Amino acid sequence: MSKNFFEVKNVDFKVGGKIKVANVSFAIENEGDIICLLGPSGIGKTTILRTIAGLEKIKKGSIELNGNLLSSEKENVEPEDRNISLAFQENSLFPHYTIERNIQLGAERNKDKKNYQVNLQEIIDLLDISLILNKYPHEISAGEAQRASLARSLVTQPDLLLLDEPLSNVDQSFKEEIQEKLKKILKSLKITTIIVTHDSYEAFYLGSKCGIILNKELKQFDDPYNVYHLPNSIEVVNFLNRGTLVPAEVTSPKSLENKDLGTITGNFIKPFPIGSKVKLLIQPEDLHHDDTSNLKFEVVDRKFRGTNFIYTLKTHTNTLIPVFVHSHHIHQHEVDEKFGIKRPIHIDHIVCF
Repeated sequence: MSKNFFEVKNVDFKVGGKIKVANVSFAIENEGDIICLLGPSGIGKTTILRTIAGLEKIKKGSIELNGNLLSSEKENVEPEDRNISLAFQENSLFPHYTIERNIQLGAERNKDKKNYQVNLQEIIDLLDISLILNKYPHEISAGEAQRASLARSLVTQPDLLLLDEPLSNVDQSFKEEIQEKLKKILKSLKITTIIVTHDSYEAFYLGSKCGIILNKELKQFDDPYNVYHLPNSIEVVNFLNRGTLVPAEVTSPKSLENKDLGTITGNFIKPFPIGSKVKLLIQPEDLHHDDTSNLKFEVVDRKFRGTNFIYTLKTHTNTLIPVFVHSHHIHQHEVDEKFGIKRPIHIDHIVCF
């Protein structure tokens, strides 16, 4: 059996006999770790959770939890015997029970566990649902129902918690606070968790590892920093939509040349022979603003993000390049103005394909 707390090995995740995600392998090393799965709608993320919970069977590979085999071609532990809790994105509360009773049902499931540590009131306070405890599911909002379902899942203190878009209906103003508190309580109770989300920032904050699912494959499973800054494929770059790929030629082991930007120096993540024609990833943080520079491009768009602006610049070859600037910078540029890029251009981690 695996030394990891949880492991998926070479599993084809299917629904209705059709493969949604093929030949998937990933692991959760330690009890209490949180991982996140990212991908577009309909790609198979929910199917993965349903299969891990035991609601779908597998014909290939294996799924192990805490040294026990849960699923394989020949074996399948029933969902009720897995001590896995799955919270669906949609409202899964019992309509004829109050919110308080719905949550209590979760608490009663594992109340005889020797190491049961969950404080019910703490969960209620965490998710700010004390005012809806005496209401029924049809009397509350979608966001409140989602938080109540999350509370019910947390109080079971499962060996593995599966959350399907747990905060998708929560107001943006409240979401970051919930994320912070949720992470704190999952860590304090050592509840191993897999979270499915379409929100990359949520995944990068909550997960110690992130998996990117695209085109029926787990494309990358890595630390959030590496997924963001060191994507392993053009598909991941395009999915995260956090940069632009520009043509360049490798001119030395530590430099390359682009028609618009000129010479760029740095450290290649993956070495290329001198003379190679590559696609260079330019992320918003890679270039720096400098009004005194002789390298200037036209501003075609400006997005205000509170703490920063993202300027979109059009180069001489009509390539659109994003540049990050702190919102308090002295000279804010308008659309159609010229925007200077600091030279020499140096990128610490040069990512090319």
